[in-house]
Amino acid sequence: MTADRTLSRRELLQRAAAVGSGAVLGDLLAPRYLRAQDGSSEAVSIANPLTVFPDRGWEQVYRDLFAEDDSFVFTCAPNDTHNCLLRAYTKNGVIVRIGPTYGYGKATDLLGNQASHRWDPRICQKGLILGRRIYGDRRVKRPMIRKGFKEWADAGFPRNADGTPTMDTTIRGSDTFVAVTWDEAVNMAARTIENIASTYGGEEGSGFLEAGYQRR
Repeated sequence: MTADRTLSRRELLQRAAAVGSGAVLGDLLAPRYLRAQDGSSEAVSIANPLTVFPDRGWEQVYRDLFAEDDSFVFTCAPNDTHNCLLRAYTKNGVIVRIGPTYGYGKATDLLGNQASHRWDPRICQKGLILGRRIYGDRRVKRPMIRKGFKEWADAGFPRNADGTPTMDTTIRGSDTFVAVTWDEAVNMAARTIENIASTYGGEEGSGFLEAGYQRR
């Protein structure tokens, strides 16, 4: 009579896992033989590369990638309105990394009240990789204004009797953009703010805002 040597699927997986784990563990703990630091052909036995390593000079290459020679503080607003206060570290005038400022607790108001550090460290994933967007091939290199809004501004911000624009300015996401100069962009921004203030200021402007709220 021969013994039944049939293995179930569960037993097969259990034995395979045990064998695999032993092999991986043995490979991790096995001595390593590397070329000596002086470049000779003599082999160097390394029992644990996590504690002893003959040549760690290559690590400096990676440290140099993030070594900075200057930094500056800026307000970050990539896709949200948090406006976090961040610090960019530069090397040869190029941003190499971005981190928190740890400066929220240093702020004081006009009365001398000290702020809290409860916001520190303040930075998100978008802020951490903002350098990639700044140097990305799709970055905006000049002022861009939505075509429909520019036409409305160039026409003098015409409005209806209820204060609403006479031209369609609600096509965000589908309108095209046009490039303008910095002077044109600053001038248009100033004229827009002035128009908004004059339109919605005073009693008449308050009435426009209240009527618009009621229409919602």
